[in-house]
Amino acid sequence: MAVALDEQSTKLLRRLQPIWHDSAPRRVVDETMADDPLGNWTAWQKHLARRKRPAATLFLGGKKPPLLWGWPDAWRRNEIQAFLAARKRNDRFGLEGAAARFLLDDVAAAPDLPTSLQIVALAYALPDISATASAEIWWRLVERILDLASDGQQHRVDWPADPRDVVRQQLVAGELPLALGYLFPEVRALRTLRKTARSVLTEGLLELTDGQGLPHARLLPVLGPLFACWTRARWLGARLKNGAWSPKAEVQYEWLVRNALRLADKDARFLLTSGEDTSPAWTNDMLAMSLELAGDGRDCAAAATAVSRRVVPKKAKFDIDDLPNASLNSDWSGIAVMANGWSQHDVRLAVAYADDPLRIELSAEGDRLLAGDWTSETLCDGAPVAVTGEWERLCWESSKRYAFLELGIELSHGLRLERQLLLGREDRVLYLADIVVAADGAPRRLRHAMKLPLDASAAWRPEFETRDGTLVGRKTRAAVLPLSLHEWRSDSRGGGLAEEDGQLVLLQEANGRALCCPLFFDLDKKRAKKERTWRQLTVAEWMEILPRDAAVGFRAQSGRDQWIFYRSLGPVGNRTFLGQNIAGEFSAGRFLDSGKYKEWIEIEAV
Repeated sequence: MAVALDEQSTKLLRRLQPIWHDSAPRRVVDETMADDPLGNWTAWQKHLARRKRPAATLFLGGKKPPLLWGWPDAWRRNEIQAFLAARKRNDRFGLEGAAARFLLDDVAAAPDLPTSLQIVALAYALPDISATASAEIWWRLVERILDLASDGQQHRVDWPADPRDVVRQQLVAGELPLALGYLFPEVRALRTLRKTARSVLTEGLLELTDGQGLPHARLLPVLGPLFACWTRARWLGARLKNGAWSPKAEVQYEWLVRNALRLADKDARFLLTSGEDTSPAWTNDMLAMSLELAGDGRDCAAAATAVSRRVVPKKAKFDIDDLPNASLNSDWSGIAVMANGWSQHDVRLAVAYADDPLRIELSAEGDRLLAGDWTSETLCDGAPVAVTGEWERLCWESSKRYAFLELGIELSHGLRLERQLLLGREDRVLYLADIVVAADGAPRRLRHAMKLPLDASAAWRPEFETRDGTLVGRKTRAAVLPLSLHEWRSDSRGGGLAEEDGQLVLLQEANGRALCCPLFFDLDKKRAKKERTWRQLTVAEWMEILPRDAAVGFRAQSGRDQWIFYRSLGPVGNRTFLGQNIAGEFSAGRFLDSGKYKEWIEIEAV
């Protein structure tokens, strides 16, 4: 395909003058005429074909090209694949045709996301295109890409914003100019792009992560392409004198590598994402390159456990048992991960609470049981209650035995919703509870439905005579006990537990100042098949029994193992239940085989 160029554009590539940097080969410089900067084309072609530095990026080749790492099908992935296929076949017409179409198309100063990656692909392919293209087309292509990169660098990271715009900005203003500066250090205008590219990438890593490399929850759907962009840039930076970004940004990328491993699941996606796109969010090659570039021994141990030893660099030295904590919480990111290990067969609960409704994902033994929006519906004296605030973290604690998160959000009608998540890491049990509290302490007629999203691959199997049931994936994975409901279905007072439209719904109602709606999950695959039972415990203060809108206690039993949970629903006091004494707001623990109670956690009132 031919491109018509006017006389001025062929003779004066204004944006590239003066063309050569001091590092350009003397032969190329000597053959460049002042009035015809394109006259040395043959010498430039030969130089590009023969040079050994910079090393070829290889981002466009292979069965899973690094340029397409994490790129969704919905973002016109097929168009970039077609271009890469033409390059692989050494299809002159395919390569030149893509270049000519780009020159003829009216690409805006802020190209859309798919077009942005196509421009990056063209930049990486420039050395290949130079072998057959004319001087006019090649230099015009360089100038056009340079213009877009320069325009992109005028815009800072805008966060919070549309996550897709963030990816586009990092591609066009960060990776693209860094790639041009890396590939063509001989060209003065391209070499100078490195400095601004480093600033853009530095700002991106610092602004879009929480200080420990964890991205904001709203960025999780685009973490694949964003992490891929930064990993390619890091590869380029490793071969440049000043790197791809600042030392502070490098620390964030190193932490991001570990967090990407923490968020990766067995289906090549990241936790808390919809999974609607069939293209993988990460690949083994992508994780392997990030580990080689910035991973340490503990990252390698985590990768070998969570993914595969094949992603660990061959020369890496690590202790497979020296693993980082698998759990974390970030208030800035609005993400919490609660896990009892790094293996895909371990229990892992992830929550994104930056927005309402919050998102939840629960997996055990490699089966995803819950995935999607954790919603609720509340009625106060018969009237619907609305959310009026945002989720805030009230408490986070993590130890060898447990991980605990408590969140809160304001509701209308003078109510507040508090949500508790407690994972018994060694015991493989999970406690989830919604607590609706009246701020003024006045009694109300409360009705609350807690709705947990069942994964498409999971099924709810209710028991016939009792109100509990099991969650089934490929096999039985969890037993679920509604601790605040009566055990037998023949006693229907207080609510129910059932599946409705793909959700596990716990419904409770009561008259009072507060209402606690808890669910207990036994995620031990063997124990979950055994007999189980539960009871509501009597809570007393100064020898007087407290009403259930003041404090509640529960006992859960699965097989021979037993656990107890306590929650104050109003002002705290010195209370007793089941022989235990507590003065805090929340407490949980288990009975040992000896019959002695072992407390996991006690939360004092603020």
